[in-house]
Amino acid sequence: MWNDLASFALDSRLNEWIAATYWLWPVLEILHFIGLSLLFGGLLIVDLRMLGWFASLQQLRVNKLLPLVICGFAINLITGVLFYFGDPARYSANIAFKIKMGLILLAGCNALFHHVLLVRSARDQTEVLSQPFQKISAAISLLAWLGVLLFGRLIPYIGTG
Repeated sequence: MWNDLASFALDSRLNEWIAATYWLWPVLEILHFIGLSLLFGGLLIVDLRMLGWFASLQQLRVNKLLPLVICGFAINLITGVLFYFGDPARYSANIAFKIKMGLILLAGCNALFHHVLLVRSARDQTEVLSQPFQKISAAISLLAWLGVLLFGRLIPYIGTG
């Protein structure tokens, strides 16, 4: 799967453009960091609140950070795809990248579970209920995104052959 995707990306005009534009990679790095700050910064507050921290803050007010989280994820999705298209062979062979992708998938499934099963069941109430499943979901979210951060940072250093 990774080899096929790498071949597709390597033969694309997007790869040519990224490789030929010397200033693009540093700009993508900056945007990726901004997206990460929005994503992880917002989720840190939201998830810690669900775990019982910051009890003086209402959950519904904390949830107003979620549009920033989604914006950060969108920025990182776009820049991440461009990174991949810029150097597909390196990323496809990198174990840290593959683990990062797995953790993003886990975090996405966890967010879907949280939204569909937990948030919808609490819509009629002013405060999201403090259920064990919500705390587990918040802990999984924090751990998954911490792992994404860690393995993303390790991509240049491990598993490149």
